[in-house]
Amino acid sequence: MKEFLLLIRENPSYGTEMSSKEMQDCINEHIAWVEELTKKGNYKDANPLEAAGAVIKNNVITDGPYIESKECVSGIYFLKADSLEAAIELVKDCPDLKRGNTIEVREIMQMDV
Repeated sequence: MKEFLLLIRENPSYGTEMSSKEMQDCINEHIAWVEELTKKGNYKDANPLEAAGAVIKNNVITDGPYIESKECVSGIYFLKADSLEAAIELVKDCPDLKRGNTIEVREIMQMDV
């Protein structure tokens, strides 16, 4: 199977506008999705990200990660799927989509090192 990186993009204030119950519901939905992906053999790893970060380009470091956007990368998933189309089908069940967030799906290049 090929490997894919999912970049979840959302408003940098994510989580701060949620009640404790809404946050717990979000976590529970992600846990249920991961359990389903694991059963199917498509789950590899995932982690949330802090909103603060930096962008480095041409030896210039800027606060970020806001590149002309009002969104930041708030989390990542590593999934296994046979093709990009199959990965996209898996992503359609990600709980973040129903919250209006954006998910970028990228195939990871396999390198012989």
